[in-house]
Amino acid sequence: MDKNKGQIEQLFVSVPFWDLLGIRVVEVREGYAKLCMPFDNKLTQPYGIVHGGALFSLADSAGAVAVASLVGLDKRFVTVEMKINFLNPVREDVMEANAKVVKKGKTIAVSDICVENKEQIVAKAIATYIILDD
Repeated sequence: MDKNKGQIEQLFVSVPFWDLLGIRVVEVREGYAKLCMPFDNKLTQPYGIVHGGALFSLADSAGAVAVASLVGLDKRFVTVEMKINFLNPVREDVMEANAKVVKKGKTIAVSDICVENKEQIVAKAIATYIILDD
């Protein structure tokens, strides 16, 4: 996994969408990933809180990195379904998404994701990814 960790981080560092949002990988272990995204006024909606789409993207990205830690870099996979509950607003500081793969089969993987801000849960998500057969 240590060899793959660096390769996984390198692969995801090159995602332009992540640059736009400021997302970065904090930690990767087998079946687990932690990503963060700093607060930025460009990510807010009219009420001054972080837009749900930005939190959704952070959660999806964390789930994907956790899946990548198990399927490896020779396989491609994409999100096929995701559900998120927004529990508390974010107005400052850094958002952290912790993702754990709860099921990995031959063609499907499922990640459970918790997004926190200042040690408070702000969103809970579950995402399903299809592992593509190239």
